[in-house]
Amino acid sequence: MSEEQVETTAAEPTVDADRDEEVQAMTLEQRQEALKQSRWNVFLWLGIAVLMFGFALFPMSFDESYDGFTNSAEKDIGWVWGPSLPGEDFMDVPLTIDATVQNPPAEIDVHLAAYALQEKDCAQNLGAQTELARTGTDHNYQYILLEEPPVAGGEYTFDFKLDSGHYCVVVQFVNSDGSNIGDASTSMTIDGAVYPNQVIAGIFGIVCLSLSAFAFIGAQRHGESVRSLLEGDLETTETKVLASISSERIAAGPAAGPPGADGPAGPPDASGPSGPPQKAEPATPESPPADAPIGDQAAEQSYTYEPAENGYFFRKMPDGSYDQTVYVQNEDGTYSPHEA
Repeated sequence: MSEEQVETTAAEPTVDADRDEEVQAMTLEQRQEALKQSRWNVFLWLGIAVLMFGFALFPMSFDESYDGFTNSAEKDIGWVWGPSLPGEDFMDVPLTIDATVQNPPAEIDVHLAAYALQEKDCAQNLGAQTELARTGTDHNYQYILLEEPPVAGGEYTFDFKLDSGHYCVVVQFVNSDGSNIGDASTSMTIDGAVYPNQVIAGIFGIVCLSLSAFAFIGAQRHGESVRSLLEGDLETTETKVLASISSERIAAGPAAGPPGADGPAGPPDASGPSGPPQKAEPATPESPPADAPIGDQAAEQSYTYEPAENGYFFRKMPDGSYDQTVYVQNEDGTYSPHEA
């Protein structure tokens, strides 16, 4: 079918028609527009997904130095937000603390410990809260003890998972019982990072990435449909050209058989002469009339007539081409154009 026919033959999908039937009912312009929209959706959702993942990995950083008065490095990190429910779950907010030791206590039983305490007032005495954290019974008060002894120049990392709330972090030198053994001569620094947007932005990023994948699949389907329609329309155009050439050849042929006993018994096939005949034994050139001019006689003798189907003949020119006029053979052996 032609492009005009493709554009005007869109069938209305029924209520119960599935997605494939609706796609088949779309016109070429509708498919091209759907393909363009699907490609835009791929880049749109992919761009939003990249922004969400970047936002999820953006940390809220902090740092603190060792305080000789409290014999620890304490930091109020403020409010930690997130969708986490009370207790430990996969939506907890990650907290990372990196401690760099410059001068540890000169004792044998020395360890490094970190606390993450859900408290609004970090300036108060946190002894009771740290003791509760060491018991490990409350997710709002967490405690991590490193077994290896700290050494000067060493770097140590603590990883926590926090619920939403206001938090204080404390890093200390302790013994095996968890008691603070730091003094004014010891020193260390801490650097931390909280990722409060990791869960929320990460979930949105995964959703946007999934939508981008679905849009890509849709774009592939629409692209295949557009290509199939364009290729089908190209084949239809070629068919129309061949049909037009065949029609011209049929129009050039005879419409009915000529009169005379020796002529063809009836009209040629409906398809008419299909083209110049195959190479065959040339017929004897007709003898020009005696009173024809010499130049015309020479030109006429250079023609040859080659038989076609149903008793018709084509005249072959001296240069090897064929005259498209259809000839018939007369009773006297001469040839004349067939008149419909």
